[in-house]
Amino acid sequence: MEKIKIEELSLAVQGLKALAHPARLSILCFLEDQKATVNKLVEFTGMSQSAVSQHLSKMKAFGILKDDRDGNQVYYSVTNPEFKKLISALCCIYTKKSN
Repeated sequence: MEKIKIEELSLAVQGLKALAHPARLSILCFLEDQKATVNKLVEFTGMSQSAVSQHLSKMKAFGILKDDRDGNQVYYSVTNPEFKKLISALCCIYTKKSN
């Protein structure tokens, strides 16, 4: 295995920090295999729309989530398969959910 560059390690740490919040991890577990609107995520998490939007913005800034517009609806989803694998593993470990 080759040595990981410090820049790559820094990016990994930033990404893990973005995941290291109960609300964000809850949102990501929900978005693991589907896309959803803010309203659907508010309903799922029980948080305010403002709080959900702030968490979504942070994860979008870290490149974990993307948004797609369909008319006046905005749907959030996980950006790439590698993040989906990581989220799936975390959700499986901590919720005892099988793959």
